[in-house]
Amino acid sequence: MSLMTFGNAYFYENGQLVSDKTAALRALAVEDISWETTTSTDIGVDAYFLNSRLKFTADYYWKSTSDMLLAIQIPWSMGYSDPNTNAGKMSTHGYDLELSWNDRHGDFYYGITVNLSDFISKIDYLNNSDIISGGKVKRAGELFNAWYGYICDGIYQTQEEVNNSARLNNTVTVGDLKYRDISGPNGVPDGVISSEYDRVPLGNSLPRFQYGGTVNMGWRGIDMSIAFQGIGKQNSYLDRAMVEPLRDNYGNIPAIIEGKYWSVFNTDAENRAARYPRLTNTTKNNNYATSDFWIFNGRYFRLKNVTLGYTLPAEWTQKACIQKARVYFSASDLFSIDNYPKGWDPEMGVSAYPITTSLIVGLNLKF
Repeated sequence: MSLMTFGNAYFYENGQLVSDKTAALRALAVEDISWETTTSTDIGVDAYFLNSRLKFTADYYWKSTSDMLLAIQIPWSMGYSDPNTNAGKMSTHGYDLELSWNDRHGDFYYGITVNLSDFISKIDYLNNSDIISGGKVKRAGELFNAWYGYICDGIYQTQEEVNNSARLNNTVTVGDLKYRDISGPNGVPDGVISSEYDRVPLGNSLPRFQYGGTVNMGWRGIDMSIAFQGIGKQNSYLDRAMVEPLRDNYGNIPAIIEGKYWSVFNTDAENRAARYPRLTNTTKNNNYATSDFWIFNGRYFRLKNVTLGYTLPAEWTQKACIQKARVYFSASDLFSIDNYPKGWDPEMGVSAYPITTSLIVGLNLKF
């Protein structure tokens, strides 16, 4: 259904501003729309060895989703937001593995559990043009939500280099990013960088090889547990909020780019080694268009929790009418090993607060 959207606006009547209600059709109605259909198949095995001390679980699955509800892009001149339609078909293949070992030697016991999972999702069919949004593309034959943008060949170092290369527009100058001329209207490079012909898929945006694990052990009332998790591979993106200087004219420059950007005050050697383009606010969209220049490996390892506890001997606690007393120290999210700029959390992105480290000392009493 195409519903009416109501709002408020000012109108100019008889020399005065008048506030009044507005109503408009914002969404284009699509006939014969239906739910998505997903068919999933899973093959799994659970195996136990050595008196169940060693356990192994494995699953391999594949899913097919048809009649995918996707926001198909329509011309802005129609005046509607992009409508959801049954526009495509996608297939997903993945696996989940878990391995654990638990054993005891006298008063000492320990256990180790590790897991690994991975999946790939691919668009098999799309009954309309590519869907491009947020620097990602949905295109038949490509991975779902692949990064989509320009291929960057570095930073312009001289004006001669600028003059003799294809550019996005005439405002591109020394210190800006240099994009590769991929193609043109005739299927060959045409000397112009355009969003229509020179943007290409830049790789999977979804995480790969997600893993985690726990370790626990104890001896005569002393217990310790460790938990960790992470991602083995991911094409992550340096968002504009991380690296863009003079953002929204506030005049701030991110600390992570300080001393690492191209500048007329640098030596030629310093500019050749520059990690970031020049500081500019007037032509910022040239440099911060989606490109592989800002893509990096977002893999990370995070120590989620370490807990150390001690349960007091029963002969001590029973004298105080306490069945069990345990004192413990717990530390959560102590550190993360990753490639993200300092101050940015690999799990939270750019729009949420980082995960904070917490240190807890506690006492559990059972009466």
